[in-house]
Amino acid sequence: MKKYILYTLMLLSTFSFSSCKDEEDIVSGTDREWMTMFICDNNRGKGDDYAYNCKAEGPNGNDIHLYWYGVKDCAGYQIRQALQPNVSGGADAWGSSAQNGLLLLDTIVGPDVLDMVIKNQQYSTDFRFSIRVLSTKDDNVTDFSHASKWYGHGDGRQWAEYIGITTADRYATPFCVYVDGSKTTETTMRVMLNRKFSVVSDGVSEDDKAIYREKFELDANDNFVYQWLEVQPSPNNPASTIGDKWLKYRITEEDFNRGYVDIDGLQKNSVYVINVRNENVPVKWDAYYNTYSARSDGEPGEPILVKHDMSAPSRDYFDTQEQYDIAMTQHEAAVKYNAMRIDFLLTDFISDVNLAEGQTFYLEGGKTYCFFNNLTTCKGFVLRTNPEDVKAGKRATVLLGGMSMTGTTVNSMNLMFGRQPQAGEGGEIYMKMLEFEDIDFDCPLALTYGDQMAGLGSATGNYFINMFPNGMAVHLENFVIKNCTFNHLIRGFIREQGPNYKIWDNVLIEGNEFYNCGYYSNGAGGYNWVAGSGNNANSNLYKNFIVRDNTFFDCPFPSFFNETKQSAWKSGAWNITFDNNTLVNWNTRAAGNIFNMRYIPDGSSFNVRKNLIILTKQDGDVRNMVMAGADIRNMMLLPDGTEGHATLNFENNYSTNTFLTNGQIFSTNAWNATKNNFGTLVSKGSATLNGSLEVLVDDISPAELMHSPNPPHKAATNSDQYMHRADKIDGTGGEHGADLYYNNSSKVTSSKIYQLGIGASKWRDGLK
Repeated sequence: MKKYILYTLMLLSTFSFSSCKDEEDIVSGTDREWMTMFICDNNRGKGDDYAYNCKAEGPNGNDIHLYWYGVKDCAGYQIRQALQPNVSGGADAWGSSAQNGLLLLDTIVGPDVLDMVIKNQQYSTDFRFSIRVLSTKDDNVTDFSHASKWYGHGDGRQWAEYIGITTADRYATPFCVYVDGSKTTETTMRVMLNRKFSVVSDGVSEDDKAIYREKFELDANDNFVYQWLEVQPSPNNPASTIGDKWLKYRITEEDFNRGYVDIDGLQKNSVYVINVRNENVPVKWDAYYNTYSARSDGEPGEPILVKHDMSAPSRDYFDTQEQYDIAMTQHEAAVKYNAMRIDFLLTDFISDVNLAEGQTFYLEGGKTYCFFNNLTTCKGFVLRTNPEDVKAGKRATVLLGGMSMTGTTVNSMNLMFGRQPQAGEGGEIYMKMLEFEDIDFDCPLALTYGDQMAGLGSATGNYFINMFPNGMAVHLENFVIKNCTFNHLIRGFIREQGPNYKIWDNVLIEGNEFYNCGYYSNGAGGYNWVAGSGNNANSNLYKNFIVRDNTFFDCPFPSFFNETKQSAWKSGAWNITFDNNTLVNWNTRAAGNIFNMRYIPDGSSFNVRKNLIILTKQDGDVRNMVMAGADIRNMMLLPDGTEGHATLNFENNYSTNTFLTNGQIFSTNAWNATKNNFGTLVSKGSATLNGSLEVLVDDISPAELMHSPNPPHKAATNSDQYMHRADKIDGTGGEHGADLYYNNSSKVTSSKIYQLGIGASKWRDGLK
């Protein structure tokens, strides 16, 4: 590298430090060294392909090459490396990581060294780096008083003050180790050992088989070579016990012949990370085969009643005074809503080995609870209102942030599927259940696009459940959301992202109400109701996905089911049920589709029955009245080049009689269309249809069917501040609410919608 390019006493004058508070962020007084920076496009502006940008490189994309600007006559440079989740909090997080031994690298190089290669890093991992310039006036061992400020302590939003590098995904890896869950106890696990190539590669593509042979050692009998079994407690529960021999156990020929090893000395309710390793491979991350995580058994105890308590948090709970001060500020905001904070309780549950996965937490009906921090969900639990309170007509409210603002930004939070890996960790997060029932969820201060246009601040980018872009793989047995209401979710409902696979065995979303959600942008909203990223062919969000008896009122998210990017799924069929839902003004901003899917796996089924679709508005309201059905392009190709096959069970889907297009409710993309829709699959023989794709029109208007179905605000423009606002939809929202209960009239009771039980049952059963 040409050093004259990098020396920066001359170059610094050309950089903009617009994110710094003042000159103290560059240099504190004339007696300290100038602050350098790692070279990246944020501060160089040469584009991502600039030769001297910091980057991941090497044959497998897991070498990291750092470049930085030189400072003349300095003593050298101190460079630190950490995992993103450990230091995303900024300077204090970097400091505590150093104190607690969590840094991955902390080294000093000489003044003439202006780049560094850190080889063979963990794959699919998000790293952060920081650097400071050392002074010749200090000993740079115990005294750093003349060193520059650190560069790299920003949190990502301070884009010019941090550097993050993510290593490449690992090449295809043989699945050689797993746990037989049927043999798991509180203190033992049966670890299964696969090594025969023909068994491990069964069902694997020819391309992946070729990678297996290229990247992994095979013996003369075509067995994968590995000698060591390594088992460690997960960072979820680092203090959990394990028999010492299993930390590094040499596998015997007897073990291989038996096909398994029974490990013991475990602690109940604890997660363990399991690897097998080939000692002939010198690079740690290439010596491992697949990484597997498993939890020891434990029986959930009796439900825990979370008594509403507004006491301030204890100072002893926090590592630093700054953390405590933040918590006290948050407590003051919670007091205004009389909301008890429960994110600390549920975070502690994850690492508490005395509480088993599946623990039920009861909230008191009629009381308000809240979260401030994102909640990492990597151990299954049930959160619901105390059933006795529900019987008495009282429900708990849970605020997902939205109780305070920083400037014009609402401080919201999300639940997070899975979590980010710690050093040396991989594999999957396995959860048996995640369930929510009889809760009213809200984010009260959330801002919409209409609020943004009114100058109140940017639309709030919140979700109910989000994912880390660098999160571990997630396998969830049961996901249940039942009899809840959701208010002020602006960006999306459930967002899946990141390179690792996600598998949901069973999903039930039943009896819920959604309103005041989704008004994120001028078009069709932010993310979809269920946003699949398609990043990993081994994902399957839709193995058994049931959406039943819900109400969606004027929430402009684009689609409910969205999966468009992956074309070679490896994880089985989709089985999707969308029954008895009531959709009022589903997405009138951009004619949102309910289904938006590509390359549907062979053997998939769609069960779409008894849904009620309504378009309605007040006279004088200028909003568009549009509705789209689906954008379905094709089935996945089978190995012989033919398309797979799906089963479509569509029956008794109805609409009211207003705002029809050519005699039916869909203004575009009708389900029976023969271009890019379910009708296309039927017409070309790629799907078997049972029933009818047509949405039938009942001769009844929304106002005849329901008490007050119209959006309560007349929109004057398509960016009206309140056009998608409805405080309640059950008649209790006053002038800002709607009332979807059916009218008690002969017109209603003689309608097909009523007689056939179309739409969500609540409004029909409670007609008045």
